[in-house]
Amino acid sequence: MNTNKLKLLAGIVYLILLLPSTSEAYFTTGQTATRINDETILFTITYQFGFLGRELYMPIMAMRGSHSDSNAPHLEYELINQDGSTSTLGTSYSVALTSDEDAVVRDSQYYLPLKKSAEFTLITLLHVPRAEQTKDLDLSLLVTSLPFTMVKDGTPIPAQLNPSELQYYKTPSILLAPQD
Repeated sequence: MNTNKLKLLAGIVYLILLLPSTSEAYFTTGQTATRINDETILFTITYQFGFLGRELYMPIMAMRGSHSDSNAPHLEYELINQDGSTSTLGTSYSVALTSDEDAVVRDSQYYLPLKKSAEFTLITLLHVPRAEQTKDLDLSLLVTSLPFTMVKDGTPIPAQLNPSELQYYKTPSILLAPQD
């Protein structure tokens, strides 16, 4: 291939990389699992959402387990053992937060206007009393349902991420047993 064709090809690839590849974005950008003390673990999952052609509502509330009977939009998660089974140990408290000034609270949800995106962080504290702890048990947090509502031309369009997208909304595992 001659030099001019190679330069032209490199220029085209460079321009393609500079163009926005999609009119929508929803992806996770980070996950953590941190021991606060012998009985408390902090899990975080950070994710970004936004659409160029739609307004957006995102849940603030987060609940452990499945709550399909609830009318309020909320994120759902499970605590997962190293073997992939669901753990019922401990008590957890969760909320999705954002510091983005474009995301305002409206109708008990975060609202993002057209062409705006925001970063959200699911923050979960898990309290497991020593009496409930099992040695050599690694836990991670997995988001199992992340609903959102897009609004196009005043019409709400309920949606949610599918399981293949949610597989990335998982924290690293952390050993539950107290540190000696």
